[in-house]
Amino acid sequence: MTIILLTLILWILLYKEKEGFETPTNTPTNTPMPVFDPKDPYKEEKRIFPFRYFTDMSGISLPMVAVTGFFRDKEAKMKYYEYKQKGFHIFGITAYKTFPNKHRLDESEGKFEKEDDFDYTGNIKHWLCCFKQKEQFGFTDFNEVIEMSESDFYTAEDFQPVPKKYDFIYICNKDGDGCPLNGWNAINRNFDLALKCFPILMKEFKLKGLVLGREGCGLEALYGDRIEIAGFLEWHVLQEKMRESRMLFVPNIYDASPRVVAECITKDVPVLMNEEILCGSKYIHPETGEFFSTEANFKPALQRLLARIDTISPREWWKQHYNQKDSYKKLRDFLAKSFPGTLDHVDAVKFIL
Repeated sequence: MTIILLTLILWILLYKEKEGFETPTNTPTNTPMPVFDPKDPYKEEKRIFPFRYFTDMSGISLPMVAVTGFFRDKEAKMKYYEYKQKGFHIFGITAYKTFPNKHRLDESEGKFEKEDDFDYTGNIKHWLCCFKQKEQFGFTDFNEVIEMSESDFYTAEDFQPVPKKYDFIYICNKDGDGCPLNGWNAINRNFDLALKCFPILMKEFKLKGLVLGREGCGLEALYGDRIEIAGFLEWHVLQEKMRESRMLFVPNIYDASPRVVAECITKDVPVLMNEEILCGSKYIHPETGEFFSTEANFKPALQRLLARIDTISPREWWKQHYNQKDSYKKLRDFLAKSFPGTLDHVDAVKFIL
């Protein structure tokens, strides 16, 4: 009887070890056990914001997770501790507003994000960071940081010119009825400044604009056939609309290197960008676009860009400075140094889209 009882206890212990941990606690374990499946570490995972996932170049999942924004609820926060307990390697990416500086959150953020006491830079050592003044966003000597953005991971497209239907494109998804200026998208894409620049673009310079996401905001009545409004577009349709535009209008400030900037430059579409943007100004050079900061200096910036818009090649500049292959290799090298022994047989690391 004793032998049977001991056998049963041993079987239960082995079974629980195989199944891994159960419910995560509020405190991360000091000695996490790597219970992920090395062939598919994300198997049966519920992928939620703000996490990003990775594979090698052959598509094999890697036991790595990036935190790219503030936890929006307890489920997301517990997911972090779950990954930590399972032995995933966790790093951070500055890809969401002022993240990880939660003291600069605006009114469009939720209650949980504002009240949560999680110390992102204190708990997460390694970061891909796009901010120039890192100390203003919570980074200290404890953190190991590489200057890198998600928007770096693009390759210049094969150049196939298409007829231009629009002089500019502006993207600001809708926040709700009434087009509030304090909505998440309106703040992130600086719709307030866009409204001040629209008369210069469409009335004074007679340009035609494509404005995405601002239906029901009264813009058609103001600008007539100078403006075309569309709602949310599928990704491939949005890419085509970018190709049909002469330039991208980016009045954004609270934006951490928006990927639409890279998507346009790789299509040979220059960018008229707010120089106060959190991240992304590194892409603007004489060959790629022009800076402005207020409606007061917007007109001369627009004039400068229009004067050379047909003679510059943003795509060629991008080819000389960025491409997906080199960015994947750069990411791999940083992560290999950050987590020794993890990527010894991996040549490059890429995002799961």
